[in-house]
Amino acid sequence: MQKLKRLFFHSVMNYIHLSLFTIIGIALLTIFFSFWITEKTDNDAKAINLSGSMRMQTYHIGLALETAKSEVPALIKKLDQTWQHSLFTHLQRDPDAPELQEHFTRGYTHWSVTLKPALVKTLEARGHVTDLYPLLNHQVALTDALVTQLQLDAESKVRQLRSLQLLSLLITTIVGSLIFSLLKNRVEAPLKSLTEAATRIGEGNIEQHIDARGDDELSMLGKAFNQMSTSLSETYHALEERVAMRTEELQRQNTILEFLFRTAREALDNQGQNLDYHQAIAELSRILEEPKLELCLFTSQGDRPYLQTDASANDLHCQKISCADCKGNAPFDAISPLDFSHRYPVTQNDKQYGVIQIPAQGAGKIPEWKDKLLCSIADQFAIALSLQETQNQERRLAMLNERTVIARELHDSLAQSLSYLQIQVTRLQKSKDREKYESQQAIIDEIREGLSNAYRHLRELLTTFRIKMDAEGLRGAVEQTVAQLRERSAMQIHLSYGLQNLPLNPMEEIHLLQITREASQNAINHSKGNHITIVLLQHPDKSIELSIQDDGVGLGENPEKLNHYGLTIMQERSAQLDGELRIEPASPTGTHISLRFMPRYLREAA
Repeated sequence: MQKLKRLFFHSVMNYIHLSLFTIIGIALLTIFFSFWITEKTDNDAKAINLSGSMRMQTYHIGLALETAKSEVPALIKKLDQTWQHSLFTHLQRDPDAPELQEHFTRGYTHWSVTLKPALVKTLEARGHVTDLYPLLNHQVALTDALVTQLQLDAESKVRQLRSLQLLSLLITTIVGSLIFSLLKNRVEAPLKSLTEAATRIGEGNIEQHIDARGDDELSMLGKAFNQMSTSLSETYHALEERVAMRTEELQRQNTILEFLFRTAREALDNQGQNLDYHQAIAELSRILEEPKLELCLFTSQGDRPYLQTDASANDLHCQKISCADCKGNAPFDAISPLDFSHRYPVTQNDKQYGVIQIPAQGAGKIPEWKDKLLCSIADQFAIALSLQETQNQERRLAMLNERTVIARELHDSLAQSLSYLQIQVTRLQKSKDREKYESQQAIIDEIREGLSNAYRHLRELLTTFRIKMDAEGLRGAVEQTVAQLRERSAMQIHLSYGLQNLPLNPMEEIHLLQITREASQNAINHSKGNHITIVLLQHPDKSIELSIQDDGVGLGENPEKLNHYGLTIMQERSAQLDGELRIEPASPTGTHISLRFMPRYLREAA
């Protein structure tokens, strides 16, 4: 209630209403009093006119006494009626004109008591005319005094009206000035401040404050505006802080993603090679802001870490006292538990390669984003080590396969040739012991041919083992082989390569290349022809066919001659491809060798 009362008395609208009411009241009072004063002066001119006419009538009576005495009674009656006019009766009742009443009473009393009876006696011839002139002059003097008083009274009313108007003008000016000052200070200035503040807020400057002293509506509006500005400012700063925090978090996440992506890419690009674990741990320490971050790597049978690195030291073999009791099967005990409280195992497929360790936090709990990052980088390291181990294993298997191939090649070619030579040497020795010298020359010829074949096989094996499968893949290797055969032979070799968009594995490429080379070499050595056609094509069912055809003498009835093992080797290679090798006569002459098989990726998909 008190607040509403204070608001009512200090309301700007109440001030405005009161000011308008005051101005309107002053105007109405001025009009009313002006009307009242003018109403009082409404008969003043008529009264002056009547009093002036009475003075003329008095002179007229005096003149008529000399010239037309018969008209005097009528003039006396007229003058008496003038003195008794209702206007003068009204003047006699006006309490605001005592002097006017006194002059009228003197004039009328002299007229009715002195002059009028004297005129009546003179007309009845009981008096002299000359005795009337002093009375007439005195009557005129009294009438003049009445006229003068009427004039003064009328002028007094006019002055009152003028004074009222001047007073009204003064009051109106003062009230108008007060109202102008009130509106300027209580309405215009606050509204201007509010408008300017609203404009600045619209331009983006939300920190505004308005001087809102007082208890009126505009002051309340200014206080509400200040509160709104403060709330907006606090909200804006809170949003800025949230945006800054979110931006920082996004930048951190971006840095983490870049780091994880770079580590994963290095692990995939450098398969078979060690990652730069020191650089990775140093960058991880910088991201986590943990200078004591440490990585230990173990072998499966080692009794201590073979690699230990942190953010401040180079890669080193573990020589710390705390590692004295390290066990390869228990990397969580690699470092003293007094120094580190958070451990992240580097594991892949239930195999443990090492551990990442971080010092204890103040509250004992690591932040979630750090925990996720450490888990992710531990998985990355585990994948890199697993890939490295897998690559090493693949290299071991490749080396074993290569040794197996070499052993097979030696067994199928050079070993059998040497066995044959050993048999011939034994025959030669027996012929010598039995002194059968006539048969030694044939044995020596066979030994010479066997040595030639063995030497040729050795050269072929060396050429086979030197074959390289470079970035150009199978096509480049086949073209290189054909170029080498063209240099060694006068036969014309034609190549048609039609394999496109087929992902062959390395073993399939090697077998195709070796079969092509073996068949072409056999055609050069034994066909005695002029042309060799090599075709590699892809059938609609995505099976692959290799075709080698010459125009020579053919293989005859028994192609697998003594010491000729090329066809057997090609049969073995086609069997490893799960393919079908056909050797048949060509039309009209020569030999046609074809191999057709389905790539392994299609067999596995099926």
